[in-house]
Amino acid sequence: MKIYPTIEEVFENPVEIYKAIFFPLLTINLPDLDKGEGQVHFLTVWGNGDPDLNFKDNLFGFDFIKFDWTGEKYKFNGDLSSIETFDKLNEWYLEAEKEYNENKADYLTQKEYNDVKNSHLAVQNDRRKKISFEYYHYVKGVINYWVTRDKYLETGLFIQGGAYTDCNSKHERKIYEKLSKTGATTRSNELIGKLTGYNYSGFGEDEISLYIDRKQQQVFQKFSWT
Repeated sequence: MKIYPTIEEVFENPVEIYKAIFFPLLTINLPDLDKGEGQVHFLTVWGNGDPDLNFKDNLFGFDFIKFDWTGEKYKFNGDLSSIETFDKLNEWYLEAEKEYNENKADYLTQKEYNDVKNSHLAVQNDRRKKISFEYYHYVKGVINYWVTRDKYLETGLFIQGGAYTDCNSKHERKIYEKLSKTGATTRSNELIGKLTGYNYSGFGEDEISLYIDRKQQQVFQKFSWT
């Protein structure tokens, strides 16, 4: 397993917008589960969760997404423009990246409550929230994703990034909730495992279930929220 693989490790020839929508969480080596050769990857997907959006095809909906699968990497052939904030995501992502890089040492340091209230991140969160909730939620979630990732790489402890930026719980999280032990099958919905997206990112899904469809050579994820 690899926690937080890169976008290049997950996708074959990723386009620029992918890094603003797809957030890689965990890579699973299928031989470790006695499921043949290859790898699959869990992802959090920004913009899902709203059943009223005008989804363009059968590859992306409010509670699922499907990828073509090379056996190692993904290709996405669907239309992502149904995401309500699609036209703003590159701009928001670059803002988050700049802010994180300029304040990284501060964001990776645990704080007391009063320090959190007056932090640079808190000031910027308040500013963004006054403009729009989605703007605030997106940038805060991306920064949380990076904090969680970088503290794991630094400490080897999988602790949600809010422990460092918001005085949230410091308990270690589960890397995954369940992995299948049934071996490879010919089913079109062969379960690989489940994990909690929120453990990896502040806007992550409550539960992500990952399946293989070997007949279609696809991997798909189902999402659920409480």
